Amino acid sequence: MRWTAVASGGLLIGSAQGCSKPAAENAASGSLAGKRIGVASPHRVEILNDLYAEMRREAERSAPGVEFVVVDGENDPMKQLQDMESFISQGYDAIFFLAPPSVGLDEIVARGVAAGIVMVSHGASPATGATQNIVLDQHESGRQVGLLAAKWINEKRGGQGEVGVLGNSADPLLELRAQGMKDGLIEGCPAAKIVAEVHGHSIELGASGAANMLQAHPNLCAILAHADDPGFGCYTAASEAGKSNPDEFLVASCDGTDMVLEKIGEGGIYQATWSYLFPYSATAAMRDILSALRGEAIKPTRTQIGRLATSANIADVRRMCEDPQAAENQQYFADTTILTYSDVPLESPQA
Repeated sequence: MRWTAVASGGLLIGSAQGCSKPAAENAASGSLAGKRIGVASPHRVEILNDLYAEMRREAERSAPGVEFVVVDGENDPMKQLQDMESFISQGYDAIFFLAPPSVGLDEIVARGVAAGIVMVSHGASPATGATQNIVLDQHESGRQVGLLAAKWINEKRGGQGEVGVLGNSADPLLELRAQGMKDGLIEGCPAAKIVAEVHGHSIELGASGAANMLQAHPNLCAILAHADDPGFGCYTAASEAGKSNPDEFLVASCDGTDMVLEKIGEGGIYQATWSYLFPYSATAAMRDILSALRGEAIKPTRTQIGRLATSANIADVRRMCEDPQAAENQQYFADTTILTYSDVPLESPQA
């Protein structure tokens, strides 16, 4: 797949062409050559880069000739909505988006669906009226990270410790994930104290937020981040502050990006992430979009669950994510501990 950057609009264009597929599958599914799928991305972070790469891979495998276009919203919600409007006006066949909830988003989704466009949301919060909403098990995944931190404090610090949390106030369901972390921590270790909470979604904001927390609270023993990018920033700041002993300091987060799994594998202070197994979510999303483009009905709701990844099971998690298209991994698409479908449509938080 070739990628071309168009500077004026921040447009990345990739065409999945020239890929082989078994003749029987082609005959059964029909050609989708020339169909266009647009992705309205909120910003550039590691987990989204990985998600789009896996979607492209499935498009190449399953639908030769489909065009796959990614537009970077540059962390500007208004630009992201304008990008979706542009896809609609240009007559795209499907739009995949990860946008914060708003009345404007719901209105755009309604216009897209009315125009016959497949509208699929993979945002932290659902969008009313989308063809399909893909959501995460936010509170429970955060809770599991909090429980792990509680277990570590109980084992390493006798049940006493000061903890910092790096959340995201931009979306109510991402706030729910951070709340799950706090709930799990106190559930498993009632004497632990959350002494600081800051907000940020990027590596840079994670690093600055963690540095501020460490300066204000020198007895901090753990930082829990709502996502891997800010978690990686927390890890960097903690390392620069001399925190290097995994028996004395812990960083944990949610997402399951390669860069964080690599750090966890080193056995240092980055000790866990909740992996949403996004290669499976990306593959399932593309399969559903292609099915919808063929006129087939798809479920309106999918919940992506995942696994807690630590040094004890990281090899298994990485093996699972290496090739979700492999024959031996097809079982996981029917594994309800990884993803589940529902016939019940979801609505955006403000609906």
